[in-house]
Amino acid sequence: MNLIIFELKGQIGHFRRPDTMGTQATYPFMTRTALRGLIAAILGLEMLPQEASCGLRLLSPVRTVAQEMSMHGKTWVSGGDEKSFHRPTAIELVVKPHYRIYYDGPLADELSEYLRNGQSYYHTYLGSAFCLTFPKWVGAVPPVKLKNLREDEPLTCVSVVPSVAVKHLLAQEDEQYARVGGVLWEYLGDRRFRGTVSFLYEVNGKALRFFPAIQKVDVFWHFYQIPNEGTVCLW
Repeated sequence: MNLIIFELKGQIGHFRRPDTMGTQATYPFMTRTALRGLIAAILGLEMLPQEASCGLRLLSPVRTVAQEMSMHGKTWVSGGDEKSFHRPTAIELVVKPHYRIYYDGPLADELSEYLRNGQSYYHTYLGSAFCLTFPKWVGAVPPVKLKNLREDEPLTCVSVVPSVAVKHLLAQEDEQYARVGGVLWEYLGDRRFRGTVSFLYEVNGKALRFFPAIQKVDVFWHFYQIPNEGTVCLW
């Protein structure tokens, strides 16, 4: 089974933080649940299989902008008896997001076929329905998982990395690092979620260099070597 690689690009993205209501803040890049939902949409599924894993590489700097939009809301937001309402809402948007996505798991061949043909069962978008995107096929490679990593040997990773996978970050000059926490882990349906995870990333999309945390048997992340790219982390 091959590891599938494709890209997502758009003018704007909005990956709403669930702890914001009046002001709709966004995560700085596509979340795990949004990414898995997009892949499921391509395949025509409600949810991806549990054993599927994904990784994300930033191909453009993380930039956001805040503005007011006239939003069409629903009764559960307004708190009133009306069926809907309009009001100016402050919303934060990710500007010109561009990601390289890595997928390993069941239905890889089916996903590869859809991407090669530029097809999707449902619409695909970057977090919100007004942020359409059209996945672009990149390739498929045999997965080469890195094993027996040592915490005293530095690792360079070109993708975003769960913070628990990093024992010590090796900061480089002229690079800007950031952490995002509270990223929802699993969508259960009916607007219910379970678990959170935090990620480390370089704001301009550069690689991270660090000493890895000791990998236990039950970790949710794994590192893979990708030809002509380097090391990526799937979770």
